[in-house]
Amino acid sequence: MASNTPKRLYLLTHPRTASNLLTRILALDDQTDVLSSGRQEGNFFFDVMALRWFKPGLPSRHINTWTQEERQKLRHAYQSCFEAVENHAGRAESLGKSVFVKEHVPWLCEPVTETRFIFGNDSVNEPVWMVETNLGRTRTESNETVLPDEFLQIWCPTFLIRHPALVFPSLYRTAIGIQGTEAARNDEGVHKLEMTVRCSRRLYDWYLKRLSSDNEGANEVWSINLDADDVMTEPKVILRYAEIIGFDPTKLRFSWGEASKEDLNQMGKAETRMRSTLIASTGIVEGKTAANLNLDEEARKWRIEFGEDMGGKVEGWVREAMPDCECIKERRLKPVLPIINK
Repeated sequence: MASNTPKRLYLLTHPRTASNLLTRILALDDQTDVLSSGRQEGNFFFDVMALRWFKPGLPSRHINTWTQEERQKLRHAYQSCFEAVENHAGRAESLGKSVFVKEHVPWLCEPVTETRFIFGNDSVNEPVWMVETNLGRTRTESNETVLPDEFLQIWCPTFLIRHPALVFPSLYRTAIGIQGTEAARNDEGVHKLEMTVRCSRRLYDWYLKRLSSDNEGANEVWSINLDADDVMTEPKVILRYAEIIGFDPTKLRFSWGEASKEDLNQMGKAETRMRSTLIASTGIVEGKTAANLNLDEEARKWRIEFGEDMGGKVEGWVREAMPDCECIKERRLKPVLPIINK
């Protein structure tokens, strides 16, 4: 795709995958051909997360037990978040600019599908949820989000992944820091939905099918995969990525000043906890990669840190997620190799 062509760019991530670091490096506010969202580099579906994931017991309960009020509030949140994304993208297009939106895939996932994932495929007969849009209402296999196919296929996706042995323990520590040890231990529903890469893998598979099929009449569809380790250690990968998506690579920022008191005051407890490493840094922090990681040794540490029961569960979640993570990682963007003259 030509670099001067306005694009809808979707950074599809998971919590604790260094997505905030990547957007900081990309320096969205300095990219003159990109309309910055001005809200945490994206995360338009944050209100869904706050309503769904922060409500005690809601993710752990079968959807059939949700009250009418809970359903109405959540449907309204999905719809209003979707409309905010569409309005932002529409404004960018009217200005002839690209739009770059970051979203955590679990926040986009559809509640009926998630109920089936937790309680079994035959546990609910309710139709899947989908936002209202004039783009269309098609939802084909592997699309487990509340977004219709017609919306997804006009975005150019980037999947950012990170080794589950770094992501899942960090997520659990975050839960302890926000909720307390006892509440975090008992939040089984949230853990089952967060401690997996399944939804990202399913969405990635959906885009792969679009790549291999005839999309005549739709915008060009392509997918880029990034590994958090490369974000932290391979500047050439990020430079290449910036060029591919039409960003000015000279604007990239690999160091920055300390967070101001004003910025810190605008962050809530959860955001401050999840951005703690970035807040305390003035550049890329070393030692946060999966290099030389020994899963057996890490599992031993988790049992000491979280207790035998929860440490064992973290290990199980990590091992179960590895195939999906590796599938995406093996197709990740790499530096352009130099031509060797023979």
